[in-house]
Amino acid sequence: MEDDTKTVFAHLDYQCVSSWNTSCSSDFQLFHLNLSNLIVFFFFSVGSLLTVGGNMVVIVSIIINKQLRTATNFVILSLAMSDFLVGGLMMPLQCVLFVDICLHHIKTICPVYHFISSVVGTVSLYNVLLIAIDRYFALCHPFHYVAKMSLRVVLKFVGFVWILSVIYNLSVMYIGSSENGQPKVICFQACALPVNNTWGLIDFIFSFIIPCILIIILYVRVLTVALRHAKVISGAAKPGIKRRTSELKATKTLGTVVLVYLMCWIPLYVFLVNIENVPDSNVIINYLMCLFYSNAFINPIIYAISYPWFKKSLTFCAFFRK
Repeated sequence: MEDDTKTVFAHLDYQCVSSWNTSCSSDFQLFHLNLSNLIVFFFFSVGSLLTVGGNMVVIVSIIINKQLRTATNFVILSLAMSDFLVGGLMMPLQCVLFVDICLHHIKTICPVYHFISSVVGTVSLYNVLLIAIDRYFALCHPFHYVAKMSLRVVLKFVGFVWILSVIYNLSVMYIGSSENGQPKVICFQACALPVNNTWGLIDFIFSFIIPCILIIILYVRVLTVALRHAKVISGAAKPGIKRRTSELKATKTLGTVVLVYLMCWIPLYVFLVNIENVPDSNVIINYLMCLFYSNAFINPIIYAISYPWFKKSLTFCAFFRK
């Protein structure tokens, strides 16, 4: 086992494999096929197909339909792209790690897995923050929104989020791997994530706590304004009511996206903070990862319920007709 850990595992992965009471002396080591792991494996397999298919419809719809190229929809497009990466890369990698935890190329898989998941997670969170900002200005400052929120401005913000996420997470990986001493280790199946206590706290605050607080504050304000607008709309028909109704509908739909996002993500982060105090954490973290990743295919379901253009796109994809 010691020889294997020197050549096979990177970033202290051998500690996580040893926690499963297994040996990596053979070329193939199947993951523990109990009922719990079979359920999680099935979830990731089916979830990957649903996520890729649903978000592909969103991406293609917005790209090929000029009428859908609005500022709000480009933020939705960015979120769909990050969700597509979850279904196309993260879920299959999870399935690979379930099939064989002793892959000889796991030295490459684990760092790649952590980097992609970190980038996609950061992008998704800040896309949701952009959605909250978009709805805030659309309802609370409509004239400023129409004048300033152009496609070019939105594309700059979206591009900045993606570039910043890549640079930031590369920096975090470099700092984590260059620290002195024995780091704290969090296990994601066979992959270990070394955590610097000081930098880990800073990262947790700026990459999750602050964005979540901003999202909640903005949507509380948006909800207040939306309820006031709803009373005006129900009271009398006035010029501009049609546009206001459309904005309220979009706010309701995207508010559902934000709420579901927080419900899927917060439990995993809360658990990771207290992981050292939880017995049998490997089983719990697998189920929380299912909840975490389920957000990627729930979003297209929300769009399907709320947006006529998504239903038409589904019909086009299903029957190959205009």
